[in-house]
Amino acid sequence: MSNLEKQIEQAREEAHQICDTEGATSGQCAAAWDALEELQAEAAHQRAEQQDHKTSFQQYCDDNPDAAECRIYDD
Repeated sequence: MSNLEKQIEQAREEAHQICDTEGATSGQCAAAWDALEELQAEAAHQRAEQQDHKTSFQQYCDDNPDAAECRIYDD
């Protein structure tokens, strides 16, 4: 599990605890869920960046796995 995933899990647990203690309509509860949402957005951004590093050929093969040039043969 990555550091960011650990932070997300910790923030989720903290948000649940804060909301249980302070009430679901409290400002602290809203702030805790906002913090969790920011971490999740960062994780999504990092995943998108990793996917953007594909070459045009890799993207073509992802979109057309049956194309002759994308076939992989086992020896």
